[in-house]
Amino acid sequence: MNEWSSILKQHTESGDEEFDLRQLEPGDLLRVVTGHTRYDLVSISGRDAELATDRPDRPGGKVKIMGCTFGQSTSIKPDHLFCGGSLEFTFDDGRMTHLTTPIKEIHWLRRKQAGEGGT
Repeated sequence: MNEWSSILKQHTESGDEEFDLRQLEPGDLLRVVTGHTRYDLVSISGRDAELATDRPDRPGGKVKIMGCTFGQSTSIKPDHLFCGGSLEFTFDDGRMTHLTTPIKEIHWLRRKQAGEGGT
């Protein structure tokens, strides 16, 4: 069995939950934590988001979230993120692609809708 098949089989059998990016609504915050960086993505529309990180040597600004790759391969699961995979996004109007180290945590904070709770 080749390396890619082994990675895919391991992911499928792990039972780890996946985050479906199609759940994002404008204003939602998606925090993705890797071993070295925290990526805060505020949803604009669809897979477009405004990115901020805790490191000055990482891209920032408007990005398009592409999905999650299996390890450091070029095989991607579009519209999904999962721990152990690598977040892939494009920036600079799609001219540049960034691939993170493996994801350790995914946090989703839904934007509070008008009329929901609070004072």
